[in-house]
Amino acid sequence: MTRPPPQRPRRRLSPRAVRAALMVAIALSAPGAVLGSQLADTLQPGPLPVETAPIGHFDLARPDRTRFGALTFLGGLAVRSPGREVAGLSGLTLTGDGDDIVAVSDFGRWFRARLITDAEGRPTGLTDTWLGPILDVDGRPTYKSRVDAEAIAALPAGGFLVSLEGRGLMRFRGPDPFRARPVPVPLPPWLKRLPSNRGIEAIAAERLPGGGARYIAIAEAATGDGLIPAAIVPATPHEDAGFAAAAWRSRPVRAVDGFSVTDAAFLPDGGLLLLERRYDRPIGVYMRLRRISAAELAGRGPLTGEEILRADFGQEIDNMEGLAVHRDRAGRLIVTLISDDNRSLFQRTLLLRFRLDG
Repeated sequence: MTRPPPQRPRRRLSPRAVRAALMVAIALSAPGAVLGSQLADTLQPGPLPVETAPIGHFDLARPDRTRFGALTFLGGLAVRSPGREVAGLSGLTLTGDGDDIVAVSDFGRWFRARLITDAEGRPTGLTDTWLGPILDVDGRPTYKSRVDAEAIAALPAGGFLVSLEGRGLMRFRGPDPFRARPVPVPLPPWLKRLPSNRGIEAIAAERLPGGGARYIAIAEAATGDGLIPAAIVPATPHEDAGFAAAAWRSRPVRAVDGFSVTDAAFLPDGGLLLLERRYDRPIGVYMRLRRISAAELAGRGPLTGEEILRADFGQEIDNMEGLAVHRDRAGRLIVTLISDDNRSLFQRTLLLRFRLDG
C-alpha cells in the first residue's frame, strides 16, 4: 500500500508579505485595472459624501508600536467616496486651527474638508467635505482639459499657491478656492523649463516675523548630476515681493537612494521637512521624511538633511504625495500626510497623522 506524501503545514503570511504581494499586483496590473480617467461632469462645487475607515496602527507587524524615531503615530483614515470622486489627491495644506483641509488633485479639482479628531489628536472622521473644479483665468472649469495639480501651499496673507503640471506656479487669491482664478507666478527660465511630468512637485510658504514671507519650490526628480532642481525665496519684506522671477535663488536638493520629492513644509524652527517616495518594481512603494535644519537651509549649496522616517509595504502607506505641518491647540507639532491613489482599484486615499518631537 502506497502512502500519500505528507502534507506540508500551511504557512501564515505575515502582514509584510501580504503587502508585498499587493504591491506586486499593482506593479503588474494592466491599464484596465485603473478606473476610467473621466470623472463625472460637475461644473459647480458642492458637498460630497465620503466614507472613512480608521487606521489605528502604522506598523503592520507590530500594531502596538507607535514610536518611529522622533515621530509618534497618532492615527489615520482611509477615505473614499461612493463614486471614487475623491481621487488623485497630490497636494495638501491646512488652514485655520490645522484641521481644515484643502487639497488638490491630478484631475484638476479642489477638495476641502474638516478633520475630526479626538482628545488625543487621533483622526476619527471628516465632515463638511466639498469637491469642485479648479477654474482657469476666465472662470471656467479646467479639469476637462486634464489639468494636473501637483502641490499646494496656503499663503501667509490668504489664498493659495498651486503647482500645475506644465504650467508652473499659480496664485489663487481669497479664502474660497472654488471661486478663485489663477494668476501666473513669474519664475526664472530654468525653473519654467523643467521636463514634462518632472515639474514642480513640492511647494511651501511661511510667514516670517515682521510680515515678510519665504517660499520654496522643488521639482520631482533628479537630473543627471544627482541633484533635484529647487528654488527658494529666502526672505521678503512682504508677500508680493516673492512673486518676481529675480527673487528665486537656486537651492537644489541632493537625491539620496533613488527617492523623489513629493511635497515639503517649513518647520517652526526655521527648517524644512521633505516628503519623498520611491517606487521599485515589482517590490513596492517606499516613503521617506527628510528633515533639513534651519542652519543648512540658510547656508549655500545643495540641501541634504537627515532621514527621520522610512516606511515601506510593512507599514500603512500608499503613494504618499501630500504633506502639511502645524501646531495643535496643545502646542504639539503635527505632521499630516495624504496619498494619491491614482484612481486605481489597487490603491487607497490615506490620511495619516504623526506628532514630531524634538
